[in-house]
Amino acid sequence: MKITKEILEKAHKEHFNKEAFLEVDPCGLVYELKQHTDRQLDIELGALFVAMITWGNRKAIKQAARKMLGDEMNWKPADFILNGRYKDSYTDAKNGCVYRTLNREKFILVCDNIRRELEQAGNGGNTPTLEQLFDGKSIDEIIAILCRWLSPARLGTPGTSACKRICMYLRWMVRQEEPDLGLWKSMDQRELYAVMDVHVCKLTASILSRRQADWKACTELTGIFRKWSEHDPLKYDLALMTVADHGF
Repeated sequence: MKITKEILEKAHKEHFNKEAFLEVDPCGLVYELKQHTDRQLDIELGALFVAMITWGNRKAIKQAARKMLGDEMNWKPADFILNGRYKDSYTDAKNGCVYRTLNREKFILVCDNIRRELEQAGNGGNTPTLEQLFDGKSIDEIIAILCRWLSPARLGTPGTSACKRICMYLRWMVRQEEPDLGLWKSMDQRELYAVMDVHVCKLTASILSRRQADWKACTELTGIFRKWSEHDPLKYDLALMTVADHGF
């Protein structure tokens, strides 16, 4: 199948359904989190943890994410991190497994990293939101920071791997159109990067010169999306998922 702008525009306009999308996509867990808290830092951190485990079967991802946000964090990710409750989390996990290759020890290291960064940024005062913490930084800088925070979970190497889950998380936070949350008003959605993985690389093979799902493929696809829509390039991410789900 040859992917074209016209095919993706049609998929986005005629076949994308927010409710159906959120029913199966991990982003739906972030909407569920919003039913329990309106604290921005809760939503930012909860979404980051959901993105961190978004690989593999969607049903399994959502099951693991609901346990993480609900059972372990009690739908309060900020308190879970800042009060150190994560140190007593997943004590009943079989073989210490949080999700697939992410074990309890790595999970705690990730939480330690995030807590340290938030405490240093707060400097004894009010804890900033992630939007405030990243204010003035480029998307590239934020990707590098988040990859460092989440390094125990191995989400990629900036400038080399596609950093799929980080790019997806930033789409959730920055893009202003639904189903993305658009929490970060100070950042420009035109600067977001495409969400690249093996499936996306294969689906877009007709328009890409790169055959490996790495950072070069990500930036190449991003450049195409930006030419097709200067204002909202990442709507085509959703369109690609719609094409894949509908099989046309």
